[in-house]
Amino acid sequence: MKKLSVLPIFLVLLLCQKPAFTQTAPLESKFQSWNEIQLILPLVRGKDKKGKAFDRITATFGGIVRIGRENLDLIDNRISTTLDFRVNKYFSLMTSVLYRKDELVKNRHNYETRVDFGFVVSKTVRKMSFKDRNEYEHRFRNSRLDTNLYRNRLQVSYPLTYKKKELFSPFISEEGYFDLKTHKWVQNEFFAGISRKLTSKITLELAYIRNDSAPVNVNGFSTNLKIRLR
Repeated sequence: MKKLSVLPIFLVLLLCQKPAFTQTAPLESKFQSWNEIQLILPLVRGKDKKGKAFDRITATFGGIVRIGRENLDLIDNRISTTLDFRVNKYFSLMTSVLYRKDELVKNRHNYETRVDFGFVVSKTVRKMSFKDRNEYEHRFRNSRLDTNLYRNRLQVSYPLTYKKKELFSPFISEEGYFDLKTHKWVQNEFFAGISRKLTSKITLELAYIRNDSAPVNVNGFSTNLKIRLR
């Protein structure tokens, strides 16, 4: 049987990125470090027809610190809680709340609370995993008008193995943000990296990031530590 080559698919996805964020004038590009930790707590477990256990309802508690500018300032801090409800192996529902404090422009502080509702469609084909997340997001913002967004994130990953043992999984993802009032794509995030299981309950993701959004575009490095609590 001919083996599936993952590289051509990754290249096609890279070349076919949608121009989700359109700028009227080029924005300045800055380097940032995005750092996240997730504590994953299964609340309800279930078993499939083959008797294999899975997480039916999961709570995820997250903390995010983003560092930028010349003095390595803490420019964006976030905490969040997410609930995932698995309907079947292909479809799940989710809801989340996130509090954000940022200083993307020096000495200009912004605060907001985000509430999200959405669903995730997932499928694995010859070990290649596809996840498509769709969300409605409302942002309660201080001293500014609230906003409503549609967010769509597609992620593709493929595990690399040696002697039947998984070494790590390269992945790429892209997420577009569509403003429901202006009917424009206002932000685009692209990730390309690897995911590796350090233990049975701890996973580390490292990635290059590209974020197109005002007030500056971002090229940077992302770390995400996922810890399963039980």
